[in-house]
Amino acid sequence: MTLLSVLAAGSQQLARRVVVRVALASACALSGTIGLGFATGALFESLRLQFGVVTTLFGLGAIYLIVAGILYLCYRRAGSRPVANASSGLNRGRNPNAEAVNAAARASEAPHAGALAMSAELVKQMTPLQLTMLAAISGFVAGRRL
Repeated sequence: MTLLSVLAAGSQQLARRVVVRVALASACALSGTIGLGFATGALFESLRLQFGVVTTLFGLGAIYLIVAGILYLCYRRAGSRPVANASSGLNRGRNPNAEAVNAAARASEAPHAGALAMSAELVKQMTPLQLTMLAAISGFVAGRRL
């Protein structure tokens, strides 16, 4: 039975990571889309006065096509690399003291110590861009709540 409980705990942790990553990726995409929409609206209004509606729309369309082409070339370049071993990718970002931190958090009396330990481990695995997007989103949410 202990083998099954260990496997279940490992799959729960993996499922949590997947859910957190999907949620953060969705939040980043949504935030970027909203920002892009506002930037497009502002650019349209500023160029519409100088060049007219039709010329401005053609210019914005050309800008977005150029950006889409650049992103497609980056996608093709990134997709040409061979995929690394999945087990080495899972163990690469793991903190060697994570089990000790989790055990200490479970042993302590504070109710939020386990959540704090898990969030600290999650933050250590995030890239600087992901941390920046998380800070921007939390700043936006905090600003909306005030």
